[in-house]
Amino acid sequence: MESPIRFFRKLWIFVRREKFNSELEEEMAFHREHAEKQLQVEGLPPQAAQRAARRQFGSALRLKEASHDIVGFRFESVLQDFRFAIRQLRQNPGFTATATLMLALGMCASVAIFAFVDAALLKPLPYRDPSGLVAVFEKTSTFPRSNISYLDYLDWRKQNTVFSSLDAFDHTGMILTTSSGAQPARGARVSDGFFRTLGVTPVLGRDFAPGEDLLSAPRTVLLSYATWQQRYAGKEDVLGQAVVLNGDANVIIGVLPQDFHFAPAEPAEFWTTFTRPAIVTSDEAATACTESLDSRMASLSRPPSPTSPP
Repeated sequence: MESPIRFFRKLWIFVRREKFNSELEEEMAFHREHAEKQLQVEGLPPQAAQRAARRQFGSALRLKEASHDIVGFRFESVLQDFRFAIRQLRQNPGFTATATLMLALGMCASVAIFAFVDAALLKPLPYRDPSGLVAVFEKTSTFPRSNISYLDYLDWRKQNTVFSSLDAFDHTGMILTTSSGAQPARGARVSDGFFRTLGVTPVLGRDFAPGEDLLSAPRTVLLSYATWQQRYAGKEDVLGQAVVLNGDANVIIGVLPQDFHFAPAEPAEFWTTFTRPAIVTSDEAATACTESLDSRMASLSRPPSPTSPP
């Protein structure tokens, strides 16, 4: 660590840098002239003595740089190197353009990679309890992580004794019908408790209610925040409006938050529910079969009605 006296001396030289440079040049010239005179006294001609003194004294530029390194600060050398680099880049515009392009591509790639790693590995998922969320797949000999059918999901949910909730999603394309005609739209289908499991609350309106995925329930839809802004101009009276998706009218009941993201189903504009068929219990099915069988047996046991002679 530099002593305070040496630091303030360097600071004084830095403030009086022009005077220091002129004094340094005068001192260097004095030593060169003194060396030339000594060589001339020894018998060398003036020109030969001058060349010999220059060789003996060394490069004036190198001596200047060495003196600056001793009495100057480190940032000064960095600043000098930066100025030198700028001069070189101005003299070579082709190299400058290539180097700038390579740096820009490298920075963009680094930013993209860091953003992906930050979103996927570092930053926690934007849900209520991200550490408690797991993905469940069906394992087969061909596909170790296979998707399941919706009916299998209903069986899994009915027999679930491990998870606090079990919900499903599916990313699908939709046909949006408007006054200007039909057009493709990005959508997703989810079970009625999907957003409650994630802990996501709409910024406008409400979530899917329990049982709203039944076949007998009215068709409802949630909008993504971007769709609400782009297609409906962010108007709050969008609630209750009907939107035709795949030929069915769906009532808009809510808008998802702006920061909501669910990568497996993105980019989804419209979020609807699966259509869950009515579940018939085994007792109900057995009763219906027994009544049907009794009715059939009764019809077979009745005697045929007499026919009138021709």
